Amino acid sequence: MNINEAIKAVISDCKDPYAQTYARAAMKASIEYGVEGLKTQVLYILGNVSNWRGETAREAKKVMKAYVK
Repeated sequence: MNINEAIKAVISDCKDPYAQTYARAAMKASIEYGVEGLKTQVLYILGNVSNWRGETAREAKKVMKAYVK
């Protein structure tokens, strides 16, 4: 799974509306502000996915955490 797939997983599988909103805005932020804009959105996503469970959630969170390091 790469960062784009992780963000798409948040949109399709995570029930948190804030996480979904930040995930939808991530690509636009990437285009407008580059890597730093995407990293900021990923941090916001991670702040809202704490209750998201399952194998997809674990993998997506792992990818997103590695991306922002």
